[in-house]
Amino acid sequence: MRILRGYLTRHMVAGWLMATAILAILLMLVRLIDELDRVTSRYTTTEAMLYVAFTLPQQLIMLAPVIVLIGTLTAFARLEQANEMTMVRGSGLDKSRFLRLLAVPFLVLALTLWGAMEWVTPPLHQLGEEIRSDARGNNSLEPGQSLWSRSDNTFFRVGRLKAGKPPRDIDIYVFAEDKQLLRAIHAVRAEPLGGRRWRLHKTLERRWEGGVMTIRQPAELTMDGLWSQDELDRLLLSLDSMSTSVLREYHGYLTRSGQASEAPAMAFWNRLLLPLTTVTMGLLALGLGVKPGSRRSGMGRQLATGALIGVLFYLGSQVVLALGQIFHLPAPATAAFPLACILAAAVLLVYRLRW
Repeated sequence: MRILRGYLTRHMVAGWLMATAILAILLMLVRLIDELDRVTSRYTTTEAMLYVAFTLPQQLIMLAPVIVLIGTLTAFARLEQANEMTMVRGSGLDKSRFLRLLAVPFLVLALTLWGAMEWVTPPLHQLGEEIRSDARGNNSLEPGQSLWSRSDNTFFRVGRLKAGKPPRDIDIYVFAEDKQLLRAIHAVRAEPLGGRRWRLHKTLERRWEGGVMTIRQPAELTMDGLWSQDELDRLLLSLDSMSTSVLREYHGYLTRSGQASEAPAMAFWNRLLLPLTTVTMGLLALGLGVKPGSRRSGMGRQLATGALIGVLFYLGSQVVLALGQIFHLPAPATAAFPLACILAAAVLLVYRLRW
């Protein structure tokens, strides 16, 4: 059994690597052509190539269900074509034992994907974004954008933020329980002191007491409840460059501060369920590819069917996630809906599988 598991695993891994290589080449060419249109005297071709190379692994991770579907389908279609699966069936190995045999490689695959999304691809993606942002000079808030946060009845705004630089153009508004404005502070720049404490420099403070406004201009003020330095660093990251744990923390931060959090919530649950979706796609490939009597023409049709299913699944899942954000649907249920559809189809095909 151990020898057979290793033999089947080698064929599946070879299929996954082949599908990964093909998709990587196609995706790299498409993204490189698109990125070369943005090349300037500051953002050179070399930096564009580095950006594409460092961000490509994260894109391939998100295509893991498609890769595993095509790779597994290719592996078992070849085994059927060479009549090797006929010998496996003839050895007395029943369908349930065959599925348990493949549970180990699929479990290792799921754990590998979870680990890669947490510790490998996000740092690479961040490095690629840093290279492009430093070259193009836009590693900061876009013009017209602001960062807002809330702590009880206090609202905070940062108008200018750039990686590695102190926050600038800060506004703080303190309201009473009856929504009356009590205090408004504007600071030219801020110095994070650790935790959520900031020292504000060149401040202008307005207070309202008994209908009378007083104005002060202290050189420095110290405030609590703002962003920590780690949160500031994350706020300039794209969702693609965040690890699964950072996405969860970012979603919690947006929820606590009363801001829209649908996009990071959808991204977090989609990322969390991705390894399960990938394994389910492998199970679907078994239902499609393990067919006695497959020939070369049948193998071609199976691969074409698998590629079509993979593309439709990827596009369909993106549409479902977008609709979930538009209509404010529960993120866990929205992200799990494509998985549930594929799982139902996979279980049906495996149940009806001739053995």
